[in-house]
Amino acid sequence: MNLSQLIFKTLIKRESTIFVRRYSSVFSENIIDWDYYSNPSNFVEIAANVLQRNVSGDLKDVLRQLTALKDAENDPIHLKDLKDNLTPQLIWFPNRTHPKVKENKSNEPIVLEKVGKKESFSYFPSTFQTITKHLNLLRTKHLGHMSGHKSYFLKHDLASLEQALVKFALSKLKKKGFQMFSVPDIVPKSFLENCGMRTENKHSQVFHIDSSWSPNLCLSGTSEMALASYFSDETIDVSKLPLKLCAASRCFRAEAKRSQKEKGIFRVHQFTKVEMFGITSNETGEESEALLEEFTSIQKEMYTELGLHFQILEMPPSELGLPAYHKIDMEAWLPTPKLYGEISSASNCTDYQSRRIGIRYTSPSGQTKFCHTLNATACAVPRLLIAILENFQNLDGSVRVPNPLQKYMKKDVIRINLKRK
Repeated sequence: MNLSQLIFKTLIKRESTIFVRRYSSVFSENIIDWDYYSNPSNFVEIAANVLQRNVSGDLKDVLRQLTALKDAENDPIHLKDLKDNLTPQLIWFPNRTHPKVKENKSNEPIVLEKVGKKESFSYFPSTFQTITKHLNLLRTKHLGHMSGHKSYFLKHDLASLEQALVKFALSKLKKKGFQMFSVPDIVPKSFLENCGMRTENKHSQVFHIDSSWSPNLCLSGTSEMALASYFSDETIDVSKLPLKLCAASRCFRAEAKRSQKEKGIFRVHQFTKVEMFGITSNETGEESEALLEEFTSIQKEMYTELGLHFQILEMPPSELGLPAYHKIDMEAWLPTPKLYGEISSASNCTDYQSRRIGIRYTSPSGQTKFCHTLNATACAVPRLLIAILENFQNLDGSVRVPNPLQKYMKKDVIRINLKRK
């Protein structure tokens, strides 16, 4: 039994425990921060957060029921009924929002920094599609007999470049003290939901597995879900925190968006990604923000070493999704469409996921508290391939290999090879 199979077996075993616990009154007490939601002084903040983050639901009804919690404090049966009714609604309320992020009242991100310089061309640069066609590196058409639209074959040096990026990212993270995991691609849908991803609504990006033997399995959208769930129902000694984990995996998403910049392999149904995942304590309230800064500094270091020009963005409340408290994206410059395209994201989810998954730690004072969790992209392969080929192209149609990748590619230039199919 290999490591991936062992982890999958462990996760399935825990899945049954989580599913039973999920709808019990004990679990309801843990999953929701009742001290926060039952405090009337927080109601304005709760309402503003829900509205700012574009979360659907009957906000007025929820606030009415939250108001009734105080009146029911001396009636345990009524209080339990109220909490049981509120939990299915509050479970899909968003995480709180970082105070700095709340100041952004628009739907546009704030540019924190621009790194490097745009590539200068003395000629009209070719598009990614033109480059890969000339060098015979990619196939995206006539795949209806396989997996259809938004599928692709990386060929020859482009497939080698994919592996080089993965090796470069993992080597970097290992030197930074990350523990490396190999994770299952098939996970129970509760793992996705506990991490804050809707699996059933019309906007869901989740692929469900149609299987009679286990109807609640899905294809994983990122290794974050498996890495977080690996620690389900665990209590970690504070001396072992923070934990920094990484994994290279295939990611599966039922992407539906269409735009000019998202043609080709920019937004696809499956791709390879190296992910960072972190778990911190919450003694000072600053530990997870410090790790978020560390994650983004690693991203900045990697993309700088690759020679890309990119911008660092603090995302507005409307772009945080459900679990994120604070989110930083990075976008690389693409010369031919003349715009920036997202290549990474980093999120501090505070205790949003750990409450649902049951990840706790023992503090120095002996208290048991919920951990904070974070996730960040180290390397999303297809988008980095686009950025590299467009920015490192030569007039003769060849492509320079970024310096850190040359030792993995065993070459410094990608040239046309007419002998390849």
